[in-house]
Amino acid sequence: MNNQYSNAQGGTNSRNQNQVISQKRGGKKNRNLILPIFLIAVGCVVFLFAAWSAVTSPVFASILNGSPASPASANPSGQSFAQFELAKPTYTPSGSEPIAQVIIPTATFTQLVEQQAVIIQPTNTSMVEIPTATAEVAVLPTDPPSEGVAYAEIVADTPTPEYVAPTAITYEQPSSPGNGVRWFDVDLSDQRMYAYEGDTLVRTFVVSTGTWQTPTIKGRFKVWVKLRSAPMSGPGYYLPDVPYIMYFSGDYGIHGTYWHNNFGVPMSHGCVNLSIPDAEWAYNFAVVGTVVNVHD
Repeated sequence: MNNQYSNAQGGTNSRNQNQVISQKRGGKKNRNLILPIFLIAVGCVVFLFAAWSAVTSPVFASILNGSPASPASANPSGQSFAQFELAKPTYTPSGSEPIAQVIIPTATFTQLVEQQAVIIQPTNTSMVEIPTATAEVAVLPTDPPSEGVAYAEIVADTPTPEYVAPTAITYEQPSSPGNGVRWFDVDLSDQRMYAYEGDTLVRTFVVSTGTWQTPTIKGRFKVWVKLRSAPMSGPGYYLPDVPYIMYFSGDYGIHGTYWHNNFGVPMSHGCVNLSIPDAEWAYNFAVVGTVVNVHD
């Protein structure tokens, strides 16, 4: 019985396996049939759309009729313009009217230039005299012009005298007293200056000469320039508007002093300091060339 049951069970299993295999094969056949049918359907749709487009397209219709597509077929509702032919004007020249002609020159450019060039020979070979300009002197107005008018005045150059260094001279005592020769005698020992006219003493001044660091030069000299007022400067000092200056040797001079009143004591940088009233008197007494005798 076990064998019969086993055979019966084995037969049942084999039938079930055959049914499963047949079902799988049937499913594959059904799927294989769906794809061709889908492609055929798509192709039919495409063909129908192409046929409809060709029938309704004016271009395809013009190709079938053998004539180009016209705007009338594209616009079946009617034309919006009228066609007409415009005659082109024609022009026939008459015999009396000139006709433009193009003349091609046969001459070269060089020949044309040579023909146009004209050589002018000089008619007179003599020298041309160029007139010389004459100087004109502008006359300046005597009265100044009115306000708002600019004018220029030409002033002649004033020559500046060249500096001549004074030299020590030998002073000769006048032969007779009171003969009018004026000169100064500076005594460094007693800090005095004496004004002489000939051998006559006219006036005595208390002065301040140079210190031992800046001593006053010694010798006999002559006044070489007179200045009523001028600045003086040197190492460590600047003195504006020094009055009544008489230089007798380089920058050594006799002059008035307003910055101290300590006369009778050496105080200067080498000059002979006087009070302003004494310096004014000496300035008016002397002239350029007056002898200055400096000694101990």
